[in-house]
Amino acid sequence: MNGDAVILGAGQGGLTAAVTLRERGWVGAIHLVGEENRAPYQRPPLSKGYLSGVESEHDLLLRSLESLERDQIATHLGVAASALDTVRQRVVLSNGTELAYNALIFATGSAPRRLSLAGSELSGIHSVRTVQDSDTLRKDLERGGDTVFIGGGFLNLEIAAEASKHGRVTILEVAPQILGRVLSRESAEALADFHSGLGIEIRCGVEIAGITGDRGRVSAVELQDGTAIPASRVVVSIGAEPRDELAREAGIMTAGGIEVDMHLRSSDPRIFAIGDCARYPSPFAECEMRVESVQNATDQARYVAGLLTGGPESGYRAVPWFWSTQGERRLQIAGIAMPGDAARVVERGDGGKLVVERVRDGRVSAVETINAPGAHMRARRALAAFPDQAASSPPREHVQS
Repeated sequence: MNGDAVILGAGQGGLTAAVTLRERGWVGAIHLVGEENRAPYQRPPLSKGYLSGVESEHDLLLRSLESLERDQIATHLGVAASALDTVRQRVVLSNGTELAYNALIFATGSAPRRLSLAGSELSGIHSVRTVQDSDTLRKDLERGGDTVFIGGGFLNLEIAAEASKHGRVTILEVAPQILGRVLSRESAEALADFHSGLGIEIRCGVEIAGITGDRGRVSAVELQDGTAIPASRVVVSIGAEPRDELAREAGIMTAGGIEVDMHLRSSDPRIFAIGDCARYPSPFAECEMRVESVQNATDQARYVAGLLTGGPESGYRAVPWFWSTQGERRLQIAGIAMPGDAARVVERGDGGKLVVERVRDGRVSAVETINAPGAHMRARRALAAFPDQAASSPPREHVQS
């Protein structure tokens, strides 16, 4: 396919798509559109090293604007796509600019799910998605006091490890365990034990009634049983919603994300979707799903760029993998486990080391590791050697440490 390419979203997925297109010989114009008025940057450190002050804003930078200009990648920053005309193949930006495309890539990501509780309008309630969000939370943490987290997912657990240095921390999770949708009970309990060792209290199976305040700022989180937990601030991470509204308004098929086929192509053959906003048929999950990870976004970006520049037409089959750094614990997951997949502990060791295999229909579907990078890399290689999960299983010895 030749002509002009427009990429909506200037995160790691969108940037990777733009740069890879140019590297692989795309000769037409490339337009990269981002809502934040800053050069593309990494988001994962916002809840880890950047929040703690170990990494600077310069460390977050992925590519400078000068570098993109040299590669003849046009950036449109601080603006959003406000309209999409699939017949005329035009995107209209919020500043009135109109961009023509021969290929359009949605890399719009996801947005934090909003809290719908009494008191959710109070100040002192945080979610972390941008540099500014992380800056604001860091300054608030430095004030000390109690921090209450609503949601026991990866993001909140990462932030909680840092927040525990500044005061008392409580994590509230409605499910019976933290990370219940994505992690085995064994791995989740190992992480919960680590956080407990930091003095963090984790309460699972709780229902929140609302947030109370004093002079416009949060002061406590109230549970349905009447318990009031003091809070100098509240950090919320209760999932994310795909940014698929523009595609839906333009008549592109969506269902909890932009629906794409095995080539990451939407119902419009000139429009693709990658990363958090895309719902694709995963051979590892054996169903359609969204995968919220940087690795998935960048791998899908490289795949689409390759497809558009004459690469192989085989479907997208990269091994999904994920990591989360929580204090002194580094969790890594290779593959995708479903909630019903069994778990078997392969190894436990010093320093929190843990290796857990997830098993579906007698086949290894994923491997979870804590502080075991060697086992994680062997699992990725094993899963890559068996891309058709219906055909075989990674040999057991490939994932042992």
